[in-house]
Amino acid sequence: MLGSLNTVVSEKIEISVGIDDTDSPKGMCTTYVMYRLIEKANTEGFKLVGMPRLVRLNPACPFKTRGNAALGADFILDYDKINKFKEILVDLIFDLAEINEKKTNPAFVIINKNDIDTNLVEFSRIAVKRIVNLNEALNLLKSKAIFAFGYNGPRGLIGALSAAAYDFPSGFTYELIAYRIKEMRGKKRLVDEMSVYEADIKTKGCTFDNVDQENKEIKITPHTPCPVLLGIRGLDPECVKKAFSIIKINEPIEGYIIYKTNQATDDHIIEVNSIKEIEPLTSVSIKGKVASMPALIKGGHVFVEITDGTDKIRIAAYEPTKNFRKVLINLRPGDFIQVWGSYKPKDNEPPTINLEKIRIISIAPYVKLLNPLCPICGTRMKSEGKGKGYQCPKCKYKTNSAEKVQELEKRNLVPGFYDVPARARRHLSKPSFLEVLKDERQS
Repeated sequence: MLGSLNTVVSEKIEISVGIDDTDSPKGMCTTYVMYRLIEKANTEGFKLVGMPRLVRLNPACPFKTRGNAALGADFILDYDKINKFKEILVDLIFDLAEINEKKTNPAFVIINKNDIDTNLVEFSRIAVKRIVNLNEALNLLKSKAIFAFGYNGPRGLIGALSAAAYDFPSGFTYELIAYRIKEMRGKKRLVDEMSVYEADIKTKGCTFDNVDQENKEIKITPHTPCPVLLGIRGLDPECVKKAFSIIKINEPIEGYIIYKTNQATDDHIIEVNSIKEIEPLTSVSIKGKVASMPALIKGGHVFVEITDGTDKIRIAAYEPTKNFRKVLINLRPGDFIQVWGSYKPKDNEPPTINLEKIRIISIAPYVKLLNPLCPICGTRMKSEGKGKGYQCPKCKYKTNSAEKVQELEKRNLVPGFYDVPARARRHLSKPSFLEVLKDERQS
């Protein structure tokens, strides 16, 4: 698809490039396509401006592939070399993308950097938070793109356009990604696990989610047959490079690149004040009071209802979140909390927020009804059945006159942030230590 140039011919031009949807569940990674583009552009004398962008789009989108990442980068080149740049991109798409997969829609866009206006920026921000309109994307491309290319359908153009115009409104982090040589792809990744733990300790506070300490898992290596060997996330480029230098890799690598990214920023979160404001296929933050006792169901999933005073909605912690579920199990009616998570409606299920993290704001006193204590030995008595009184299981004392007693429950929960383990955390979800750091800086 060819759009209007919208530019004055000059010797040099700065362009913004976006790429999306070159991968599939079977392999490839769009970050690798961008890595190869930057490598090829450098050999052609095209200057990379700033850092390449790794933009995670709406994680509740039903059309996403794996982590729903789109890639962007800016280049300066001679104006008469734009066609050459386009040819390089087309060749890379057909050489690397999973074009035989029906659900893979590889795409790229090239935009004059000067033509990126508030409409484009706003569109890119919306793509991180909501489901965007394809026709809106196509109309923007017609008026703004120098070149736009989509294969197997136009859907990939949404992410490509978003990555080209993205401006990181919620801040940014970094990820160093190292790539495997072609011969090693699909084989076990030869990364020394103990060195990953060592790197995590030595860069503590400026890298995150390299390991899941709670579940004793390293999290820098993917499990798909893609070109990625490992990815290290952190708060500054030098820190992720330091971690990379500590990790022992027992296989050859093709190279590495550091991306500026919206990962761990809560960029996808829409803050709402009422349950009525929650839109399907979005991720939200909302405060409310616990309105039910927790329910633990078969499979290990935990559900609790919360209310904003007028409506109720269910919150869920699923089995893969492991110990995080204990937070929900210890909630009681009246507790005041803030939750973060996605709302993806399902047929025959009540509206549910799938939790990413939770903040306990205040704990309510909770009185529970218990069987009476045995007046002889002090043991908790057992009911003999409705209307049949109680019997002590220890000394066998019986009574028909005793009644249940009220007792203030000792709460094991304290106010603060609680988030899912690294193994279950979404790319965009901000770990609680970064939330605490933000609060400390604001105070």
